[in-house]
This record gives sequence, structure tokens and C-alpha cells, in this order.
Amino acid sequence: MDTETKTSTSKKRKRLGALLLAGSMIATACGSDTTDTATPTPTTEPAMEETMEETDEGAMDEGSMEEGGDMLTAYGPACGAVPTEGEGSFVGMADDPAATAASNNPLLSTLVGAVSQAGLVDTLNSEGPFTIFAPVNDAFDAIDPATLEMVLADNDLLTTILTYHVVAGESLDAEGLAAAGTLATVEGSELALSANGEAVNDVSVICSNVPTANATVHIIDQVLLPPAVIEALASGDTEAAAGVLEPTGPGCAAVPEDGEGSFVGMADDPAATAASNNPLLSTLVTAVGVAGLGDTLNSEGPFTIFAPVNDAFAAIPEEDLNGILADTDLLTSILTFHVVSGQLSSEDLVDAGSATTVNGADLTFADDGGTLTVNGANVICMDVPTANATVHIIDAVLVP
Repeated sequence: MDTETKTSTSKKRKRLGALLLAGSMIATACGSDTTDTATPTPTTEPAMEETMEETDEGAMDEGSMEEGGDMLTAYGPACGAVPTEGEGSFVGMADDPAATAASNNPLLSTLVGAVSQAGLVDTLNSEGPFTIFAPVNDAFDAIDPATLEMVLADNDLLTTILTYHVVAGESLDAEGLAAAGTLATVEGSELALSANGEAVNDVSVICSNVPTANATVHIIDQVLLPPAVIEALASGDTEAAAGVLEPTGPGCAAVPEDGEGSFVGMADDPAATAASNNPLLSTLVTAVGVAGLGDTLNSEGPFTIFAPVNDAFAAIPEEDLNGILADTDLLTSILTFHVVSGQLSSEDLVDAGSATTVNGADLTFADDGGTLTVNGANVICMDVPTANATVHIIDAVLVP
């Protein structure tokens, strides 16, 4: 892992602000209401500048939502462009899960097309809860359309960009965002929130606190880029931008190429289920079952999980391993030492240097000549996505 490429992210993010407005790859990547990658469909609603001018004085007042005593009140200059009645109104959206609610909002039609293209509709309509930052159509229209075909052709890249706009496990209003300061996204990287909760990564929230049945949505005026993609784009390396998010490492080749145990198959399932379909992790799956942690690892999360391969358990003397499996408390302590709350990529781990596990003890991370290590164990396949966790497959069992 080249640690030099991990520096100056905040500076490059600011430089990328101009690139986004001038023609960076992302917004256009998602900028079609259809799956036709060659001809993006233009949006038809008024330009956001006009909308905001016309509706600035019409932003919703406290308590203005119908029968919304216990409902978040949306506010901001773009809220006046939302329909006042029907499924696309705030009251209508509050009854539907996030993807369905967005599909009824005329400000978000381009985003809806991108979510559909990436196959994320069911995910965003699932139980949640979520906090979602939703770019308006104008955010996509401002980007050079020449990059649309390339991004839509790489579903992994598109998915990573979109999931960088989603926080799982919490449905936070603007006040909650301000209190949090930073939040880990489903993509794995963090978002920085302003002191008033009305900006994310220095991008303005133009309609805050939009309620849906499973999420709080904050409508924003630019598309957000994950740090790893920013680095690759800033260097002009679009191939690196597409590939930086793939699982990597010598152990990845042993993962099945298709089926439920493949990377694509695992990405659809929560962590315990995903591991049960991966032949490299069958002993770990057995241990998780003995400890009764399957439901925990299949819960909302999000988690970062360090998953020892079968050979790691085989290296433990049989008598010692049987003793661990027979002591549920000890087994649980060891297994939870492999789990960190929040989703952290390999780059995040190196940057952090250490993290506290669910067990309560700390893990330390390092880049050893391009190999990520955790407490000295080698990560042989890093950045494996599951529905609720980022998994890093390791070659040794970690002991608290």
C-alpha cells in the first residue's frame, strides 16, 4: 500500500470541489434516469439556483408538516421545490422507505436512476435506519457527461460512490449531525459534518431533515467523493479510481469467482451469512456458531471484521483449540477481539494506527512493505464487502 497516496486528502477534497463543478467523473457517473450509459437523460425541473431564489422565503416553518407533531421538520432553501401534496410531498415521503420516497421526489430523479443502476433499491428500502445525503439533479448536471459511460460500466465504483452518501444504523437530523462531527459511511470512509449540521464535507445541505419511513434524508447540492477516489482522480488515474475499491491481497484468489461465496455474493449478505458461504472461513463460522454470535454479526452493524482463515485455526494445537471451543466465555472474548464497530477500509486502518474492538482491547495496524498487518498478523485479503461490514481476512487468530 502506497502511504504517500493517503496524504493531503483534505487539500485534494477542496481542489476537487472545483473539479466536481467543472466536470469530474462522479456526478455524471450517476447522471441518468435510465440504464442507457451512452445518452444521459437531462432533468426537467428548474435550475436549482432559480428554485432556491423562488423558494427561499417559502422554506418550511417549524410545525408546518401536516399532523407532524412527532415528525422531523424539513427546512432549507430547496425545500420549497418539494411538492406540497401527494407521494412526493414530505408527508407522502414519510410513509415510504428511502428509495421509494426519493423516486417520488422530482429533485432526486437522477439519483434514483443511479441507485437503480447500482442495484441498491432493495438495500435502501430495507429496515435501516439510515442517514442519507441525497444530491439533487443539478449536482449531477454540473458534471462533464463524457465520464458517464465509464462509471456506469463499473458497478463496483458506482456502488462505492453511492454508499459513501449513506450512514447505517442511525437516522440523524441536523442537530444529530452537528453533535456527531464525523460519521462512518456504508462505503467505509468518514464524512465530516459542520458545527450546525448543515454541511457535509463542506457541501451545503439545501434541504435538511427530510423524513422517510426508514431514514432521515438531507438533500445536498454536490455529489460526494470517497477519499480513495479523490486521490485517484486528483492524480488523473481513472483506472486506479475504479480499482482502488476492489478486495486485494494474495488470499483473494482463493475466494470463489461466482455464487454466494464470491465477493459479489458476499456483498449482498450480512457478515455471518457471507462468511458461511466462503470456504476459507468455515472454521471461523463454526466458532461463531458455538459462541452464539451469528445473529450479532448479522445485525445492522456496521462492523469491521478481521476473519482468520481455516489454516489460522489449524495452526493452534488441537487440544488448545478444543479447550477454547468448550469455554464459551473465552471463545466469545477471542472472537469479539476480531470485531471493530464502524466500517474501516485498509487505508482507514493504516491512517488510524489502532482501534478499540468490541472485546474492549485495542488492535494496532501497520503497512509492512505493502502488506496490512493487525497485531502482527498479515491481512491476506483486505476490503471484502458484506452488507453490514468490511471484512479483512487474516492469517492468524488474534488473542486479547
